[in-house]
Amino acid sequence: MAYKSRLGHNIERLGNILRNSAFSQIEDYQHRFSSMATLYDTVFKDLIIDKFDKQQACRTVHEFFGENNVNFAAIDGTEYSKPMFDMVIFYAGAYSCEGNITFSKEEGGKIDVVYNDKFIGHTRDISSCLPLYINEIPEVDHTLDNNGRIGPLTDNIIMNNSSVVHSLMVFAEIYLAYNFAASKKCSIVFFDGSLSTTYLSLISTTSAGRLWRANCSLLNTEVDGLQLDINDLRIARHNIVNEMLDLPPARGTYLLYKLLFELNKDVIVDQQQQESSTWDLNSICKILNITDQDTKQHKRIEKYIKRNVQEGIIEQQKDGKISLHKRYTSTWSRIKKLVISIGNQIFYSDAKTNNNPFMIEEKAQYGQIKKKWITTLDLAFLSLFSLYMLIEECWKNNILLLGISKDTAVHEFKNHVMPICINNNIWPNCTLSQNSIDNIPNTDRMFLQSLSILNHDKISVPWALAEYDSAFMTTVPDSKKLNGYVSGTAKNKITPSQLFVRSFIQLQDSKQNRMLRSNVLSLDRLAYPNFDLQKEVIIELLHHYIVDEPVKFILFKDNKVKNDMQNLVMNILKEMSIPSIPDGFGHNRALFIADKVAKWHNQEFSKIVDSTTTLISCDKGLKNFLLYMNTFRENRYSYETSRRS
Repeated sequence: MAYKSRLGHNIERLGNILRNSAFSQIEDYQHRFSSMATLYDTVFKDLIIDKFDKQQACRTVHEFFGENNVNFAAIDGTEYSKPMFDMVIFYAGAYSCEGNITFSKEEGGKIDVVYNDKFIGHTRDISSCLPLYINEIPEVDHTLDNNGRIGPLTDNIIMNNSSVVHSLMVFAEIYLAYNFAASKKCSIVFFDGSLSTTYLSLISTTSAGRLWRANCSLLNTEVDGLQLDINDLRIARHNIVNEMLDLPPARGTYLLYKLLFELNKDVIVDQQQQESSTWDLNSICKILNITDQDTKQHKRIEKYIKRNVQEGIIEQQKDGKISLHKRYTSTWSRIKKLVISIGNQIFYSDAKTNNNPFMIEEKAQYGQIKKKWITTLDLAFLSLFSLYMLIEECWKNNILLLGISKDTAVHEFKNHVMPICINNNIWPNCTLSQNSIDNIPNTDRMFLQSLSILNHDKISVPWALAEYDSAFMTTVPDSKKLNGYVSGTAKNKITPSQLFVRSFIQLQDSKQNRMLRSNVLSLDRLAYPNFDLQKEVIIELLHHYIVDEPVKFILFKDNKVKNDMQNLVMNILKEMSIPSIPDGFGHNRALFIADKVAKWHNQEFSKIVDSTTTLISCDKGLKNFLLYMNTFRENRYSYETSRRS
């Protein structure tokens, strides 16, 4: 009998586990794919749009933009981090591809796309780098605090779990997009990633108000003679204001902010009329559509007013009438100035003018200046505020804002949209059960790709799924209520609806083999009142949050509902798809170019880091310290590498 070493036994055991687990997963997916055969005819034949009118798109362009020749910018980010001696070098940037689209007025319509041939060296592209000693990283990234952690905060844990570079990249991408929109020379902005997911992530990251005083360096920063305080952050954190789209909505946790923004709107009008204005409780309830019968809502409003009077946001007179404190009428304008100031400091200042652009100054006692690191929480706030500024510019100047996500593992259509629509009879012809939905492949991308392949003779490419409200991402059927009710996924909260609309798209197939198709992409865009508030598009469901409150969702129920904006977007994306480049097959050409530009800059910066490391290593004055400037792991790795070579 041949002797088996312990090492051989362990490897054999691991191989068996891997093989059996992999085959089990594959069999499970085969079972799930088999359930997709009839799904198109029973559900998706009414939900997939694969015919797009180019002539109608040309008419929509003129209606939306006011002209038939528009400029676009596609933005992609890059990030890089690497240890260098006892430091970590963080680098992030956002890079663009610009061009022009011409929509013909002639019969039949024609769309011509021209890309700027100078991809490198755009003056608008932005980037920055931050070298930090390892022990300084927790001062910038407070998510690394040792609270609740078992064991010490080691160098390895710090370097592997730091979110500094990703936070900086997100801010760079959104801030560059805002700069393009604010320039008023760009009518279409392509964003590499999901707009709605980015928004949800930033809202979540900035939600822990108890940590703001300790971790937010933006506090007490002076703008226009006023220091930023907690109330400024609270108000600005929900500053998406659009009356036609009912934003913020007068429901859930947003009812307070709806009240504050209504007071602020009234103050702005009265400032123009050079007279002050106050509100009584009845007037407030009327503007918020709260009837006299809604006693719980009345008490809720009274509670909000009392609390905000105590916190100094609202002023109350002796007769009970209230107004917004004068200090907070300028909150948003001061926040915007702060974002632009810090954004320019991080991305445009050089070593001659500012040798550390990641420090901000605060006036301390006795006139002294205190310098503080810009933290990852600050970057999240700056990114969120930049996103609001971008949205504001897009609504004001009719700029089409699109977010395209390549690698998405979301499952909101399967787990949220489909159950809600089926339970509430929004799709009356659909006979799917919850068990049938559970048997569908786990992610939306996987099941839509398999649906497209299995029905390649019925679904033409390009195609798009009928659009739905991004608020469905945080909405599920209410298990305790009858039909017509929904709940929030986390703490029963539903994010603002009528802000973004989402879809899934597939842009390319092979001419030789129609079953060979590009990946399904996630697409979301900003909602626009003139196109997305049709009567047949808005559905209303009830959400029990203290009381029953109506929630309005944008939902294009099937492919028969007119959607001129989606038709325009799909015609643009069809013309900008890439059939001939394998690594860009089925993607957006402008974003593909922006990605290549970003990667080129990343490679060039990595060379700078390597050459800087070599330069320091050759410095005679540091010869005796080099051994201790590296960690033990790095020293060991360098010895092992030289030994193998």
